[in-house]
Amino acid sequence: MFKSNNSQLIKASKQNMTRHRQGRLICCCLLKPPSSDMDTKDEEYSARSRDLRNICEDRYHRSGGKITPTTSILDGSNVYGREKDIEVVLGWLLKGEAAINGRVFVVAIGGKEGVGKTTLAQLVYNDYTVVNDFDLSAWVFDNSKDFDVVSITRTILQSVTDACNFTDNLDLLQVELKEKLSGKSCLIVLDHVCDLDCERWDLLCQPFAGSSEVKIVVTTRNNSVPPIMAAISTTHHLEVLSDDDCLSMLVDHAKAKSKFDTDPKLQAIMEKIARKCKGLPQAAKQFGGRLRSTHYTEWEKIYMKL
Repeated sequence: MFKSNNSQLIKASKQNMTRHRQGRLICCCLLKPPSSDMDTKDEEYSARSRDLRNICEDRYHRSGGKITPTTSILDGSNVYGREKDIEVVLGWLLKGEAAINGRVFVVAIGGKEGVGKTTLAQLVYNDYTVVNDFDLSAWVFDNSKDFDVVSITRTILQSVTDACNFTDNLDLLQVELKEKLSGKSCLIVLDHVCDLDCERWDLLCQPFAGSSEVKIVVTTRNNSVPPIMAAISTTHHLEVLSDDDCLSMLVDHAKAKSKFDTDPKLQAIMEKIARKCKGLPQAAKQFGGRLRSTHYTEWEKIYMKL
């Protein structure tokens, strides 16, 4: 699942980055050359980059005012710096407590936007030990602002059955879901939960009440969400990546491994861009994609506009 980077040049670059942290970055103002199409694109990208660092959207993108939903499928790119996080969450899921007093066991993955909460949930969801340990599984992206219990229940039901049920009758949905889950172990991921209250949470969990075989993973940036899921809940706060891991991700998404290995100047530029990611994997992907679509002779200009 993880790819080790044994390149001596990568190691040397990481040492350089460590030494750089001991100093202070000095910003200077440069006179802007006459505008061009490339400059306009870079200026637009610079604004988007600053927005990404400040309010980087976790695992979803906005397009035309709509939120693009997530899925359980990994995008195939390498993942760095999350081995320990996976180990911790898997340990809770596979060895966690059974339900008590009708409450469902919940693992909440928290952290700032763009830090990789959804990616961690995907890695856990697709882990072979989880696939083998649970009879059923369901991935639900919550694109509602008010935690739509009917929609979420319907999606879970459709995930664990072969039939598509489009009714809005919550009673019918929950009765059928409870019957389907009877005697089965099930892992449910609720991705991107923004808001929640006790009433809606308890209503959602009615089909799971008393079952020790249903476990839920929730991703959220809202610190007030996990306590509502008590009594049995554990929160794993996802920290930002190191600059070294951001550099590795940046090289991967820029598809620039050969250039990075052979051009010290490009190495230095990518190191500086990696530091601009501020530990956010989403930023490393965004910046890497920009580098991939731009000729490497323009990379220094891109960095100067970040």
